[in-house]
Amino acid sequence: MRAVKKQSFIGGALILTVSTMIVKVIGMFYKIPLGNILGAVGMSCFMTAYAIFTPVYSLSVSGFPAAISKMVSERLARGKRGEAGKVFRVSLYFLIALGLASFAVLFFGADALSAAIGNPDAALAVAAMAPSLFFCCIMAAVRGYYQGLGDMRPTALSQILESVFKLACGIAFALYFLNLGLAQFEQTGAVFGNKVADAQGAELAALPWAAAGALAGVSVSSVIGALYLLVYRLVKGRGIAREAPAKPLPGYGPLLRELVRVAFPVCLASMLAHVTSLVDVATVMHRIGAAMQADNGVVMAMYRHLLPAGLSEAGVPSYLYGAYQYTSSIVNLVPSITIALGVSALPVITAKWTVGNRRQTGEQIISVVKLSALIAIPAGLGISALSQPILELLYPSRMQEIAIAAPILRVMGVAAVLIGVTTPIASIFQAIGRPGVPVKLMAAGALIKVISNYVLVAVPALNINAVPVGTLLCYAFIMIVGLHMLNRELGGGLGLAGLFIKPVLCGIICAVSANTSYGLISRFIQSRAVVLLSVAIGGAFYLVFVLFLRIISKNEVLMLPKGKKIAKILEKLSLLR
Repeated sequence: MRAVKKQSFIGGALILTVSTMIVKVIGMFYKIPLGNILGAVGMSCFMTAYAIFTPVYSLSVSGFPAAISKMVSERLARGKRGEAGKVFRVSLYFLIALGLASFAVLFFGADALSAAIGNPDAALAVAAMAPSLFFCCIMAAVRGYYQGLGDMRPTALSQILESVFKLACGIAFALYFLNLGLAQFEQTGAVFGNKVADAQGAELAALPWAAAGALAGVSVSSVIGALYLLVYRLVKGRGIAREAPAKPLPGYGPLLRELVRVAFPVCLASMLAHVTSLVDVATVMHRIGAAMQADNGVVMAMYRHLLPAGLSEAGVPSYLYGAYQYTSSIVNLVPSITIALGVSALPVITAKWTVGNRRQTGEQIISVVKLSALIAIPAGLGISALSQPILELLYPSRMQEIAIAAPILRVMGVAAVLIGVTTPIASIFQAIGRPGVPVKLMAAGALIKVISNYVLVAVPALNINAVPVGTLLCYAFIMIVGLHMLNRELGGGLGLAGLFIKPVLCGIICAVSANTSYGLISRFIQSRAVVLLSVAIGGAFYLVFVLFLRIISKNEVLMLPKGKKIAKILEKLSLLR
């Protein structure tokens, strides 16, 4: 059987980065219309369901592709091909069982979980999303196996396929249930069996059903993604040549125990990485309620002109939380790109670490951190500099929500830099056999987030605007301490702190040039699309200064597709370090 052709670390990262960008573009066409369809009320149900779903997903799915990748790449580095194949079989059987259990917890516990979180209207959305857990478990097994072989294509293509179906089905289902609810009101005066007083009340009653429809699209997309990967496995087979093992393969029990031992800390770290969202949904609405009890006049004076007619004061905390969620899809774009660097680097770093090559391990880690910084810093600072026009471009029909979300996004843009740099660190620690470190870091960061939310959000003058402060403090701690521990683990000398100086300078230039160009151009061109031109101008300034300051090395360019030609040109211009 022909072996799967491996990609280099940069090549694999590029495949995942390109696929991630495609997925994110498709995701914007999913979430942006949804934001305009659902409004803050529907988005509150939508994001509450995601906040409940994500920890369950993290514990049952997210760590396993990385764990399987690590186990497979380790065995291939030692020449144990037969054992690498058995890792996949063990993983698939276990994850199928785990997926069924996770589905049952979320589907049958939807009412109780939603009530406990303080938003019972989200129960329908939680139940609609539950089936995706089972199919995501199947995808985790196949993706992890091929990542361990150094083949990132199945992961990339399945993610794109998922996104396409999520877009098509999610939007269609959301519109169907919203229109169905409004039609029922016109005919019977009730929406899905609940009597309502007027048309605006009918829309508010139909929005939780529309949110559930949008998330039913997620379940359909996961079915499609799982089917694709299973077909890929049938067509490509093992991806490595079969050979008679020199000694009997280990039993299922030892491999399963190793899988759980390696995956569990990563799953826990992933859950804690997303627990900030759960912390927000569990604390923000309650603490805004506390702020209103302390001084209702201050809070209502800030937002009375931005609230929809017919919304009671009791619904204000949920509405503000829903408006805050308009920032999430924008901020999450940054770590969703940098995570590809960690996923692609994991098998490479694992192989170098396994054979004891500490020098090359350090070089790979430096490349991951540097590239993460080069992506996260301009993206996050650019988001912060252009927060208002970005939101206006994406959600033109939701100007009231934008007025609430824009100040939050300015701070969240800075937090996105920290999140983007932090995201690959968990993969690095796992690759060098220290998966417990990210768990401890995220636990401490989550505690900081809880304390910040509990204290600051309850201040009437701050309320929802205090939420990003906790996120900023959380990830600042994780990044600083994580990089320090990583440097110490490898005996020092990585010089990680110095990697950030030039990228930060270039990022500031990018943000200032983008913001300045937007201010100048918008005086002459009255169009929301001006922000796109401003982003392009900021990106051009950034690229020029990155090359001028010679941040990128020749070896890093050589790992890119057509790297020799690019390096030759840049060398002639003296633009490489």
